[in-house]
Amino acid sequence: MAFRFALVGIAATLTHSAVALGLHGAGLLPALAANVAGFLTAFGVSFTGHHFWSFAALRGTSGTAARMRKFFLLALAGFLINSGTLLGWLRLTDWPESLGILVSIAIVPALSFLGARFWAFRAHPSSPAS
Repeated sequence: MAFRFALVGIAATLTHSAVALGLHGAGLLPALAANVAGFLTAFGVSFTGHHFWSFAALRGTSGTAARMRKFFLLALAGFLINSGTLLGWLRLTDWPESLGILVSIAIVPALSFLGARFWAFRAHPSSPAS
């Protein structure tokens, strides 16, 4: 389960990074707005991968919509940590904004795994985990 989570997470992180850095690097959006666009795009990759692959064995009776709501709240919490880190980077350093985007993306994965495993994708207690 952790290996699958890591692979999906890497795909989502690469998506987030590519979208955010691409939009910012092309001058289409400032760093924070580009980071939001990257997050929203990566959410689709992340939820789909985790729902159908990483945590499929835990599906139980929990519906897709309920899992998506929980996972979105979890992802949103991670994104708020990510954005706060980026905002601090932008305000407190004169280092490259693109490096700040990458650092802020890298800090959330461990928290996301724990929240996904034990809350968002947890099978209903009365249902079997397979």
